Amino acid sequence: MQRYTLTEYADASSETRAVFDDFMRTTGATAVPVWLKSLGHSAPLTRAYWERAKGTLFAGNLPLPLKEMIVFVVSARNGARYCSACHAQNVLSLDKTLAFDDLRDLVSADKGFKLPAYYSAVVDFAGKVAADANCLEDADFEALMDEGFSREEICEIIAVIDMATMFNVYTSSLRLDLDPDYRAIL
Repeated sequence: MQRYTLTEYADASSETRAVFDDFMRTTGATAVPVWLKSLGHSAPLTRAYWERAKGTLFAGNLPLPLKEMIVFVVSARNGARYCSACHAQNVLSLDKTLAFDDLRDLVSADKGFKLPAYYSAVVDFAGKVAADANCLEDADFEALMDEGFSREEICEIIAVIDMATMFNVYTSSLRLDLDPDYRAIL
């Protein structure tokens, strides 16, 4: 059963089209992705989801590749097929030192793959938060601070994890089909 409808650009209201345009301008995309088109029937909902993503991913102090890796890891651990594919693609386009097989190995917990130090502590933290945010201890925060992250940046990391979880619930509940340029990792 198809659980959603897509609003194509040409059929969208002017308010929804404005959000679509802002998405493409901000991300450099040439097409509107399935997740955004699935919200297109409601301009306020489309705007709310896009503003949440834009504010979390494109603002703040943390670099975009790190944020994309966080979303990828959280999505993979949550079994969110759409989000893990989307953000795997984004990570690979932003970090040319990684390959698709590296991300697949990371998801499968292949012990032969070691993340670059740049990602490692944050990925461990994100996995712990995604599994059970109530189990965090001061040592988890101290480990990130030892890697040079400020308390404010740690709050930003948590905000990215929270946003990822929200999108995981949305895309997984609807079983969104992958965009043509996404490659399934789960």
